[in-house]
Amino acid sequence: MVVPDNCTSELWITYRQASRSHKQATAQLIDVGDSTHLIDLEDVLDRVFEQGFVDSKWRSVIWWEDCTSMRLKASTTVQDLLVRGVGSTPETALRLIIVDIPVAIWVHYEYVHCGHQYTATQRFRLEMPDFKCERLAHITNYIFAKGYLPSKTRSLVSWKAASGKVIEESAKVEDVLSWGEGVCEEKPLCLVIVELLRLESADGRTYDATV
Repeated sequence: MVVPDNCTSELWITYRQASRSHKQATAQLIDVGDSTHLIDLEDVLDRVFEQGFVDSKWRSVIWWEDCTSMRLKASTTVQDLLVRGVGSTPETALRLIIVDIPVAIWVHYEYVHCGHQYTATQRFRLEMPDFKCERLAHITNYIFAKGYLPSKTRSLVSWKAASGKVIEESAKVEDVLSWGEGVCEEKPLCLVIVELLRLESADGRTYDATV
């Protein structure tokens, strides 16, 4: 990486681990001079894993933010950051966010065969008091207990990944997050709801049915 004369060849980062959210973040100064071949943030992250500073098992739940908590693309070049003064001092250090324990899961409500063109995406904090959240079934129960969905649809919901793969209610939340599912608003876990339709029989009686 070619660093302009008025820029430093070192980059400040801090490790922001979910498991240490109530403790002082650890800072590190990384050499990004020409000989290091660290072109963008993905290169820096690769170096972090190569050196063993962070366990590679967290690769799917890790990302960069600047000092204002704005998420940065992995393709952002180190040179561009330093020119803008980002990461050039301890005060402007980049943040490496590491969700090494579940803190929240994002859920998108997806209706099947109905007129809901736009539906909500909701964040569930896993640190809430009296909220047991070991498996997806616990989240499902919480959603119905809070009245977010009508109880009559309880037997008509299921979970799926962004890829469309069905995920069982028995799946552990920690495992789901480690797959990269539900870790952010852009990649939520989907709760699929088959909506009941009110139909009328030949004799004039109404009843609920699914499509």
